[in-house]
Amino acid sequence: MDKEDIKLTDKEGAIVIREDASPEIYTPIGVGDHCDSVRFTLAFLLYAVEKDDWVEEFSTFVESVQTEHKRVDADDRRLKFKIIDGDKT
Repeated sequence: MDKEDIKLTDKEGAIVIREDASPEIYTPIGVGDHCDSVRFTLAFLLYAVEKDDWVEEFSTFVESVQTEHKRVDADDRRLKFKIIDGDKT
């Protein structure tokens, strides 16, 4: 996928991770609370991945979730699945 294929509005942002390349950061160019929130979230993610202790702690968390996930069979996982109301109003 080329970056030309990525369509963002002026209120959207993204971090694109490509194989063998540096991450590409696209921040909103719009104004307002939503744009500020997106910019803050992107900045936080970039900050967090630079913190070795956070990356290590998160990796440990992911491993524990994967280990626990493997212990529970598929039928039990389905029983624990909860459907939430996704109404957008």
